[in-house]
Amino acid sequence: MIFSAERLPEAAREVLKKWEVVEEDASRLGEAEVIMAWRVVPEMIASAPKLKAIQTFSAGVDHLPFTAIPKGVRIFSNAGAYSVPVAEHAWALLLHLAKGVNVMNKQKAVNYPRQLHGKTLLVLGAGGIGQEIARIGKCFGMRTQGISRHPRQSPVFDEVYGIQSLDDLLSHADFIAIALPLNKESRNLLDARRLSLLKDDCVMVNVGRGDVVDQQAIYDLLKRKREFRYGTDVWWHEPQGEGAHLPFTHL
Repeated sequence: MIFSAERLPEAAREVLKKWEVVEEDASRLGEAEVIMAWRVVPEMIASAPKLKAIQTFSAGVDHLPFTAIPKGVRIFSNAGAYSVPVAEHAWALLLHLAKGVNVMNKQKAVNYPRQLHGKTLLVLGAGGIGQEIARIGKCFGMRTQGISRHPRQSPVFDEVYGIQSLDDLLSHADFIAIALPLNKESRNLLDARRLSLLKDDCVMVNVGRGDVVDQQAIYDLLKRKREFRYGTDVWWHEPQGEGAHLPFTHL
């Protein structure tokens, strides 16, 4: 039996019609061989002794309680499902910051519009979301560079590099988009040292995970560099907690 913690759309029910699917009724977890959910908690796993697989609705799996998951249980993410909408959102943030639409009249000295054409866009994470961000960047006539653990050339990137090239690329990028999953390699990848390499007027957006960027370091950078701009739709502690409303117009 497949247990879904959420109501499924009709298209999903059609795909799964060969199997028994129970939606939202947690009292049936004891029969479940597969759990589908946005958020899986240890109590759900403990209630499912027949569990063989977990399917997350999210693209990432860093939120899963791995210590509570028995050996042999297979884990599947929804990677690739949100490439277009997340990339579009990244560009909404980037264009907002680049053009200073909402604050330009109040603070012209800080929020002058930035030109995109001919500028360098560095994308951290060259997966589905990163490639879609780069594809849109090419439409603006930008030079697109990607960072990937397994660099492979792609028609939407002018160049793709491994992590060993990150420091050099950060120092030359005009715009940066973060589309990385969270793991032990990416946590605080952009620490104080690496953030100090950025151009003073760099525009950076994060649609990956909040903890890829060091929280105190980005706060200090925003205080120090008034022309630097940062846009994020991911936070260090979600839902947003203390520090969610920072006193910066360039955030």
